[in-house]
Amino acid sequence: MKNNKNCVPQLLMIYLLWGFNWVVIRTANNYFPPILFVALRFTIGALALLVLCAFRKKLLPPKEYLPWIAITGLLTMAVNNVMVQFATIPLGSGMTSVIDYTMPLWTTLFAAVALGEKLTVRKLAGTVVAIVGLAVLMNVSIQGNFKWAMITVGAAMIWAVSNILVKAKLKGCDMIQYTAWQMAFAAIALDVFVLAFPQGDVDWQPLAWGTLLYNGLLASSIAFFIWNYVLTNMEAGKASVAMMAVPAVGVLSGILVLGEPMTPGRAIGMIAIIAGILIVLTGKDSPAPKTPKDLNS
Repeated sequence: MKNNKNCVPQLLMIYLLWGFNWVVIRTANNYFPPILFVALRFTIGALALLVLCAFRKKLLPPKEYLPWIAITGLLTMAVNNVMVQFATIPLGSGMTSVIDYTMPLWTTLFAAVALGEKLTVRKLAGTVVAIVGLAVLMNVSIQGNFKWAMITVGAAMIWAVSNILVKAKLKGCDMIQYTAWQMAFAAIALDVFVLAFPQGDVDWQPLAWGTLLYNGLLASSIAFFIWNYVLTNMEAGKASVAMMAVPAVGVLSGILVLGEPMTPGRAIGMIAIIAGILIVLTGKDSPAPKTPKDLNS
């Protein structure tokens, strides 16, 4: 298994693209119905990656990978996004983000069972510290709609299951190729959804186009490719915990770009998230699972 340090540049790029995207999406909500925006961003992202695949003469992935590409794309990009968007209405964006970002905890647990990744006290403790830090950062209370909180937990678990499937089933597939088709399957499902259930009108201002292009080309096609790279080259649990820096960068972007206040709670939350990530990432990787050939040698 590759050392975590090999993925530091990729992680930093994801933090930049997805973290700043919190500001971009908040701006986009002034012009687009949320689910329609998600459908449009993934449609643009998928088209961009498919064009790249065609240019590389690797448009279609091998048939044996297609079911897993479809499942992981639908789970991560379509089902999770739709569930989270609906949950935001009764729970608020802060609580929804915190619950959805329990994904690293579920990924760590599932990876221990399905992938043989070592489950350590250090890893669990760091994950919990980061989640608590996120709750402090987002200034959420424990009150809320229990039903929608559980639905959001389900969304987080769905995201985690998709992470495990990518690690287990798409290891030999071309990464650009399967990212493109993950996004294509998700875009098709979302496009059908918004056609069946009209979402409302779009205010096509120049800034609206800018938010859509940023999301389609940078935050979707490029960022999801980088995420698949990180997920492939790190333990699933460690990669997912590392993603918890994204909300912190998102809040920091709001402070720097939108002039939002830096409160003591936000500062403490950011520090706790970083501490949790460092606790997890500075631990040793699990040894790679032995193959039948290794066992016979």
